[in-house]
Amino acid sequence: MLGHSHALSGAVTGIATGILLHRPASQVAALAGFTAGMALLPDLDKCGSSPARCLGWLSEAIAWAAGRISGGHRHATHSVLGVAVSTGLAWACCQFRHDWAGKAGLALLMTLSAAAALEALHIARGHAADLIAIGVAAAEIWFGYGLRLIPLAVLIGCATHIAGDMLTDSGCMLGFPVSRQRFHLLPEPLAFTTGTRPELLIVDPILSGALLVLAALAVDPALVTAPWHSLAG
Repeated sequence: MLGHSHALSGAVTGIATGILLHRPASQVAALAGFTAGMALLPDLDKCGSSPARCLGWLSEAIAWAAGRISGGHRHATHSVLGVAVSTGLAWACCQFRHDWAGKAGLALLMTLSAAAALEALHIARGHAADLIAIGVAAAEIWFGYGLRLIPLAVLIGCATHIAGDMLTDSGCMLGFPVSRQRFHLLPEPLAFTTGTRPELLIVDPILSGALLVLAALAVDPALVTAPWHSLAG
């Protein structure tokens, strides 16, 4: 799917997870923001993708290296192994935030994910997105707010990204590098090509509606349940 759809789906699953874990609204919002960005990370295996473009030559260089190491687009980064490795690296960065290596890793993770999400969701573009993302990364390193949520956001975001790509006709090799079998969530007649009308006219509106409903539920459950109670009489 396109970066916009991946970021939207990440925000949706992030909010849903926060609600299921009974987190306060502030932490639900933080998790949704983190996950929206982390849901773009698997596409760092492809130069020209949303996360690869967000920081210019730096992110493009990272994407080039990630593509070579992972075996190409939709290979290792779109597999169970890729999700496990990404989550483990995120945990290590958070665990060792007070060391220089941890600070550098966390700064890169937060800057890449935040800038990519801002770009993909058309909230900010170019240098404005980069500066905001750098500010988010600096604040996270300094204050460590919601630090425990970041590995969870990487796990949920990457898994959500893969699930989204499994809706397309290309599918994903979940067992790579052991197996190259491509898995799909939809039967062949319903699977669509990235960026085509089914994604833009069906998937994106559903995700946008779900995001609004879940956001209202996180702020005040009565906003969602009250209309149903009134209809029930």
